[in-house]
Order: sequence, then structure tokens, then C-alpha cells
Amino acid sequence: MHPAVSFPPTPHGLPLRWVLRARVLVLLSLIFQHGFPVGTRVLWCLNWLDVALAACFGADLVLALLRAETRRRAFGLRRFEYFLLGLLLLLITLGWALPPAPVEGLLNFLHLESAEALAFNLVKLYLLISLCIQLLLASQRLFERGVRPELILAGSFATLIVIGAFLLVLPNSSAKLEKPIGMVDALFTATSAVCVTGLGVRDTGSDFSSFGQMIILALFQLGGLGIITFVAFLSVFSSRALPVPQMVGFSQLINAPTYSDLKRQIVGILLVTGAIELAGVLLIFQFLPGEGDPLGRLKWSLFHAVSAFCNAGFALQPDSLEPYRAEAGLMCTFMGLIILGGLGFPALLELLGYRVTRARLFRRIGFFRRLHAGQIPARLSVQTRLSGWVTLLLLAGGCAAFWVLEFNHILRDRPIAENFLIATFQSVTPRTAGLNSVPIQKLQDATLVFLMVLMVIGASPVSMGGGIKTVNFGILLLALRAMVTRRERVEVFGRRIPVKTLFAALSVFVLYVISAGVGIFLLALFDPDLRPQDRAFEVISALSTVGLSTGITAELSTASKLVLCVAMFVGRVGPISLVLSVFQSRHALNYEYPEEEVVVG
Repeated sequence: MHPAVSFPPTPHGLPLRWVLRARVLVLLSLIFQHGFPVGTRVLWCLNWLDVALAACFGADLVLALLRAETRRRAFGLRRFEYFLLGLLLLLITLGWALPPAPVEGLLNFLHLESAEALAFNLVKLYLLISLCIQLLLASQRLFERGVRPELILAGSFATLIVIGAFLLVLPNSSAKLEKPIGMVDALFTATSAVCVTGLGVRDTGSDFSSFGQMIILALFQLGGLGIITFVAFLSVFSSRALPVPQMVGFSQLINAPTYSDLKRQIVGILLVTGAIELAGVLLIFQFLPGEGDPLGRLKWSLFHAVSAFCNAGFALQPDSLEPYRAEAGLMCTFMGLIILGGLGFPALLELLGYRVTRARLFRRIGFFRRLHAGQIPARLSVQTRLSGWVTLLLLAGGCAAFWVLEFNHILRDRPIAENFLIATFQSVTPRTAGLNSVPIQKLQDATLVFLMVLMVIGASPVSMGGGIKTVNFGILLLALRAMVTRRERVEVFGRRIPVKTLFAALSVFVLYVISAGVGIFLLALFDPDLRPQDRAFEVISALSTVGLSTGITAELSTASKLVLCVAMFVGRVGPISLVLSVFQSRHALNYEYPEEEVVVG
């Protein structure tokens, strides 16, 4: 274990106990306002309490800056909080300084009654983000104490699931106060959202209120990117000197070899995610058929764009995207988001750097010039090339197989263009996306088996998706080819795959098979009346964090729902990471046994 390295204390202007009490009051105030039905008078009092607490946070920041010996260092240690406070003051000032016409237009768009209500909502947003920043900064101590990265990864997902389940149990999370969300259903929904799966025991659009839907959106956004990404961002871009154990832990989780790569990769992940999701929102808003409330259309576009890119599989309709299966622009947008979300951040960032470093326009921009430290990569890595080729083969083969299997069944009597769109979409979404354009329960058994194969393979490494991963699948096929052709090494694209990588791929596959077998056995034990193919499909969908279902999820017993929760958690964290978080040898083996041949097959 690495020795503990202490951070310098965070400067505070007010006494620390006052600041801590203010944070607790913020948490209680926000939960009470949004989680429970409150009267107008109580809401008015809580709004002004929020203003007082925001003023307390602001006073703490100002006094800390004034009393600091080195103001530049004090500002650097809390730069995100200062930026957030400045943004709040700027927005409130603009709200009062702008002419009445644009302010009224904004209020009408947001369905707010007055500028005062807008200011109160800005204060609440400031308090919420400020509280989240403090929680993320507090989690840095785990890295400082030398806790294993795998354990932190599993613990962050588990903590987020517990918090999400608690929020979804609150009365205001339910669309009907007289029918609150039960604890088991809340836990299942939170697990499904954090693990970006999409399996549901409640209809997201009708059973959850707007507050509940926004919680689910936040859960699968955080679950897709991972809390560790945000912790690493705040740590790397603060003025604190990163301890070596913390830098090593972040590098392992973000898949970055060096400190400079860590910074570039974190920024790249957040920028690419923001850009892709923003483009997705705009395209979905544009292609969404029909007319309606602009704010409602924007919420729908935002929810589904994030759900598609995070491969979360949640939709605000009980029949997912079936009503829009003939909308070419909309469905192509969803497919693009799903593919990009499942390709993996290392591959995305490398492809981005590989292309833009060759374009004069982008090479003049500092960020893109530094993306590869000023060097144009001579070739794409084996990781990226293998991810891309396996993805393309699965998409093409999946489209053709689905069309052939369902040509005389669910695709019968449909236009060719619509059939092609459906077949292409259904070859994209089983690889951990979970959205569907046709009813899964009406597909033939052979098609369900084929979809299970796609679900097992899943997405690419370090992506939003699950499964054994495309690169692992490709390595296993290459190993099979090497064995058939009597080669002693696994080779591809002019490179040799290390033996430890082959062992890792085999381990992932074996652990996946064992986990799926245990899950199917337990569902057969707790729900023996279900069809075997439905049980297998449900477990593999949960373990691969896909979210497709034959319609049995809501009918499962409580024990089976908990089994699927565990399967989703294992699938999101990863079988190997989960095993290493519990069992890890602390002693390296520095000896070898004699070799002996064993007959297999």
C-alpha cells in the first residue's frame, strides 16, 4: 500500500463547524422542498432560507480569500466554488438588468410565474452544485489513504445506487402521491439507472413525476461517466499537488498511462460527452414529430439523448421507441448516439486526435494541438482498430441476421426502407443500449437467441456499455485462429497480443458465464413458472447492462428483482474489477513450476 500523503487544509473564512452545519441545512432544505409536498407559506420560508445559506457560502469564500496569506493559492484551492458563485451573481444581475421582454419570454418558456421565482431556482441550483462539489472533493481522501481503485470504483457505484434509491422513495418522486414508489422498486430503478441498464419495474413516463424522471436522468448520466471521472477532474485541475498514489489510482480507472495523459483524457471525456449529448439533443428536438410545448420537447430530447449516449435504455414511453420506428432522422440520431457511447472513450479520443491533428483548422486550436502533445500519431492503436472492426462486423452481421430471421414475421408487410431501419436499429441496440423499435416479446425464439449473443459481446472497453466487450471478443477469436493455424502467438494488425491480455480476456468470459449461469439458476428457483428463454434473456440483459426485456420484469418476485440488481451491478462494475475489489494478492510470485503438457478437447 502506498504511504498516505496529506492534502493542505481547505481555507475557510467562516468557522468550519458553521460551514458544515450550513451544508447539512442545504441538504435537508432541498430534500424537503422537492421530495415532499409543502404549502405555499412553507415553500416561501424555505426559499429565503436557501438565500441565507447561499449568502453564508458566499461570505465563507470571500472571507477565505481576504484572510489568505497567498490569495492566488487560496483561489486555486477552491476555484470551482468561486467560479460557481461568480456565475450565480452574473445570472441574477442579468435577470434584473435585462429589459422586461426577454425576461418574460424566458419565464414563459420555463413556466415560471415571476423573476423572483427564477432567482430562487438559480439559488437552489447553486446550492445543489456546490454541495456536489464538496462531496466529490471529500471523496479524494479515499485515494489519499491508498484504497484500491477497484474497491473505490465498486463503492462509488454502490453509494450512488443507495442515494438514488432514497431519492426515488420520496413522495414527490411518484407521479401519484397516493401510490408512492416502494423501496424494492426504487432500489431496482436506481440500480438500473446507475448501471445504465434500462430494465424497469415501473413505467418511467407515467409512474414517476418530473422530479423522479430528473433523478433517473442524473443517475444514468453519473453512472455512465462514473463519479470517479468527476472526482479526478476536480483533483487534477485544482492547485493541490496530487499525491503519487492518487495519480496512480486515477490513471488506472481512467485508463491513462501518464499524468499528462490523465489530464488530457479527463478533459477529453467531459468535452466529448458534452458535445455529443448537446448535438443529440438538438437533432432529436429537430426530428421529433409533432408540435407541443417547447420546454416539454426539450426535456424529452434531453432525457432520450443522454439515455442513448449513456446506453441507459430508459424511455418516457412504455413501448420505448416503437412509435418512432419509421422516423429515419430520429432513429439515425439514436443509432449514432448509441454507437458513439458504446465505442469507448479511448477509441473516441484517439480517433478525434488522429483526424483533427491532420486538419489545419484544428491544429491552430490549442486544445487539439496538445491532444497528442503536438505529435501526429502515425497509426491507430490496436485497441482502437480492433474496437472499430469488431463493431462494424457486429452491426453489419446483426442487421442481416435480424432481417433474415424476422423477414416473414415481425417485418412482414412493411416497406423495405422501414424494415432496413428496424433491422439496423435492432442490431445496434442489443449491444447494451436497451432501446427498442419493435416489441421484443413478439420476436421469434431464434431471434431472441441471436440478440442474447449480441448482448453477451456488448460494447467496447471504457465505454458506457457492458458485456464481455468487443476487444475481448476479438482477442478470443484471434486466439482461436492462432490455435487452429498452430501459431504460438496471438497476432493482429502487425502486433503481438501479450499473454496477460489473453488471460484477462479469458477470465472476463469465464466469470461472465459463471455469473450468467448463477443468475439463470436463481431466477428458475424463485420464478419457476417463467419460460426458460425469458429467464435467460432477462439475466443476460441485466448482466450485460442492456435493458431489453420480453416483458417479465415487472412480474418478477422480489427475490428475482434483487438477483437482477446484483447482476446489473456486476455487469457495470465488471466481473474482474469486482473480484479484485474483494480478493487481491499482496505478494508477487517470484518462482515458476516445471511445465507439463495437458490434453484438452
